[in-house]
This record gives sequence, C-alpha cells and structure tokens, in this order.
Amino acid sequence: MSHASKWQPLAKVAYSRLPMSTLFLVLNYGILPFWALLAFVPRWRWTQKIVGVTPLLLAPLYAFLLFTDRTGGSIFSLAGVMTAFSSPQTTVAGWIHYLIGDLFVGAWEVRDAERLEIKHAFVVPSLILTLMFGPIGLASWLILRYALGGARKDRTAASNAS
Repeated sequence: MSHASKWQPLAKVAYSRLPMSTLFLVLNYGILPFWALLAFVPRWRWTQKIVGVTPLLLAPLYAFLLFTDRTGGSIFSLAGVMTAFSSPQTTVAGWIHYLIGDLFVGAWEVRDAERLEIKHAFVVPSLILTLMFGPIGLASWLILRYALGGARKDRTAASNAS
C-alpha cells in the first residue's frame, strides 16, 4: 500500500466537508492578517514571531494536500506539471507554496530594511507588490534598497565585522 493510499480515506472525508474552492478562499484571506502585521506594526516584538510560525502551521496542510492527491503528474516536465495542476487539490497545495514563500520574502524585506535603517514607509510598496506578484515585489525591494544605499551599508557592515 502506497503512502498516499493510506491517507486517501481521511482525504475523502476532509474534502467532502470543505470544498477546495472554500479552502482556497480561507487561505487567501487568512494570510492577510500576517501581511498586515508586516505593513502596519513591523517593529512590534511579536510580528516576526507570528509571521515566522505561519509556515509551520501551513506546512502540514500543504503536505497533506500534496501527498494525498492521486492525479499524478511530475515536476520533471511541463506536461507532468500541467497534469498535476489539473487537480484543484494540487492547485491549492501549490497556492499554499506561494503564500508561504511570498510571506517569507515579505518578512525578510521588513527585517532587511530595519537592519539597513531604511524607513519602513519605503518598504510598504514592495510588500504590497510581493503579496500580489511575488518576484516583482522582491525585485522592487532589491532595486529600492540599492537606490537608498542599502548595498553600501551592507558592504560597510561586512568590512567592519571582519
């Protein structure tokens, strides 16, 4: 018996009670309070701790959705990925992957700005872009931090540390 088939009865019960479209909406709206912490209270002592625990909370759901889906597919070819993502279950798992990754990047942007002593107001547009468009938001932060002298501060700190 395969690992996925052991969990299949549990998966059927879970999915019969919570449609993937509902879970998708819960996840989409449920992540917003964590982004609000990063945007509005970045220096509150609990913000980074709360945001940092989010991947630990979502990872079991991600693994469960990913490993109980029987659609098939593969990550080694475009056709295989398209087959895997033809399933709402795998698509929601993939969305969790994006949510966790983007939130991690947003938290890093906030920490990076604080470390480089860049005003938080400059970070907020990049946070919004990271939430909505992932890599575009990260690129905007990297360009902005360079424009504001963050790269220079990084080099100065590194040379002072050695």
